[in-house]
Order: sequence, then C-alpha cells, then structure tokens
Amino acid sequence: MRKSHISILSLLLLGGLVSCNKEEVGITDESILQSNKDDILSYAGSKGLKGTMTPTGVYYATTTPGSSTVAPANGQEIEFNYTMSVLSRPAGSAVVTDKLVDSTYATKSSFVYLVDTNPGLTEGLLKMREGEKAAVLLPSEYGFGKSGSTNGVIPPNAPIRLDITLKRTRTEDQQIDEYLTANKLTPELTPSGLRFIKTLENPTGVVPTPTQRLVIKYKGKLLRSSSAFDSTGTGTYESLVTAFVPGFSEGLSKLKVGEKATIVFPSKIGYGPKGLQVIPPYAPMRFDIELVSVR
Repeated sequence: MRKSHISILSLLLLGGLVSCNKEEVGITDESILQSNKDDILSYAGSKGLKGTMTPTGVYYATTTPGSSTVAPANGQEIEFNYTMSVLSRPAGSAVVTDKLVDSTYATKSSFVYLVDTNPGLTEGLLKMREGEKAAVLLPSEYGFGKSGSTNGVIPPNAPIRLDITLKRTRTEDQQIDEYLTANKLTPELTPSGLRFIKTLENPTGVVPTPTQRLVIKYKGKLLRSSSAFDSTGTGTYESLVTAFVPGFSEGLSKLKVGEKATIVFPSKIGYGPKGLQVIPPYAPMRFDIELVSVR
C-alpha cells in the first residue's frame, strides 16, 4: 500500500457524530458549552442519574453494573449497542426533556476504535466494563455541533444522550485472530506481527532485489469492511518495496514474480496511532497482493 494515497474519505465515530464545526451563529463557543453543561446537569438530576461530569462537559453514569472486570483500553476496538436521544429545554421552561431520535443500533452492533486523546464519547466508553450499561451525555461540541443533524432531527447546539451497552473490547491481535478464524485463513506469523498466507505459488518466479522496482496489483480493506478502501483495480502500481508501510513491504518481500498472497497486519506496522484519512487509528488491515513483474 502506498504511504500517502487513499481513495475515499473516512467516517467519524457513530454514523454522524462529529466534533464541533466552527461556523459562527452569533454566540460564543464558551457560552454554548456552558449552557450545554447546565442543561446536562439539570437533566441528570431530574432523571436521578448518579454520575460525574468531566472537564469537557461529558457526563457519565452507570445505569446497570456488569460483573466483568474487563475494561477498554486505548487502541482497542469496542463493540457496543446504543440508542440516542436529544436533550432540549423548551422556551420559558426550567425542565430539560429528552426525545428518542435513533434506535438503529439498539440491537445491531456498532464498532469504534478507542483513541484516548479524543474527548467526547471515548471518555464515557473508557469508564465502562464489558456487559455494563451506562448513560453518556454529550455537549453539542461532541455530538452534532452548531449545524445539528443533516436530517433536522437534532437542532444546532443540542446536547445528546447515549444509552450504551458495552458488549466487547478487543486488542488488535484478538481482532486479527478472530478474522482469520472466521475466514478460514491459516497464516504464517512473522516476528513483526504480519500474518502471511500465500495463495498462488510460482516456484520458478524471479526473486526481486531490494533495488528493483516492483509492478504489483493489490486490494486493501479494513477487517470489518466488505469493500476496498484502496485498489489498483484492473491496472498495476509500480514502486520500490521501501515505498510502502512496513507490513505491506514485508508481505511483498516474501513473494516471487507471479505469486499472490493475502496479508493481514496490525497498525504498528501499518498506520499506527494516527491512521490516515479512511484508515482509523489503531486499525488492522487486510491486503490481497500480487507481484506481477520487476524492473
């Protein structure tokens, strides 16, 4: 995979949850946040939620404790269910009310990679344990911002409530091992963490030298995606083996001309804790690769 080329854009968090955009609406960001905090605390009190608010204004309250001691950690993938409600204080009213606006993922699993430097939802998820249920109340800055939702259901500057059930938290190795088992792939595991499965052998193929340019075909995807985020399609791509991320380069170096392989590798030899465009931070990836020729 090329180090800088990605063909499609990424989604952020839960099918629409965004960080606050910066267009002006005639009110300061600080006053929006303070108003959201006041509404969240008032609402939590009226609902009998026994929780705490972080400095960023995220309110967390356990609603059903779990028996598990397994807790999420930075860089892990979280599987969870949730429903979303919007909070509002009608004009002239002292009471903050809620309205259910999304139950799509009440039973269908949602997945997210945890990055502990991201405020908002991540702050709540990091406090949970497997099997636990919690209410996480988010200021608009970590919901739908000053624009609100595109369908108009959530107005600008509105805080939201997420009722979350944490199902599982998994390391990258656990994700990869489950993926390989589900897809009936038996790999060679290298010291770097690369999983290598040769799918087409060519015993008489040329072994490339480090200075030769490789002509390759490839298709890459995230483990939870059925579509490719980057592909040569019907064409090829030519480059030195050193032009790729380490996991991809290592996989290519194990091929002779005319051979194909499936490689799966963790983010430490991919795009790491920062990711790149459509590649989330801490995301393991799969590539199907073919070494067509060398120059």
